[in-house]
Amino acid sequence: MNFYLIDPKKLNPIEGHSKERVNWLSEKIISEGYWSNPIAIAKEHNLVMDGHHRLESSLILGLRRVPCFVFSYKEINIYSLRDGIKVSHEIIEKNFLHSIIFPYKTVKHELPNTKFKPISLKELN
Repeated sequence: MNFYLIDPKKLNPIEGHSKERVNWLSEKIISEGYWSNPIAIAKEHNLVMDGHHRLESSLILGLRRVPCFVFSYKEINIYSLRDGIKVSHEIIEKNFLHSIIFPYKTVKHELPNTKFKPISLKELN
């Protein structure tokens, strides 16, 4: 699976995140000096499937681009991690179009295992 370097400002979250986790992750990325796991996005509207904390960290760090694996919602099975909240590809896209974000840890995407060689932060600035 190839990855693409994409401006994080062009990525669109579908759910919330933990500020504490973002702060921890940002410090980890800085101390290691490399990006170790791409963000998984849907080609439909650049919606973030997996990597909301990585996205927020990239914005805090002022990165000009981040590694992303790109999938289509037609290829990926999803389900809700929360009782009483329904999710589907259609609901996710409708929420995006109406600027609605799911609560933190609501949507689970079953993504394929992918290989990625860490990339230096210098290449992302």
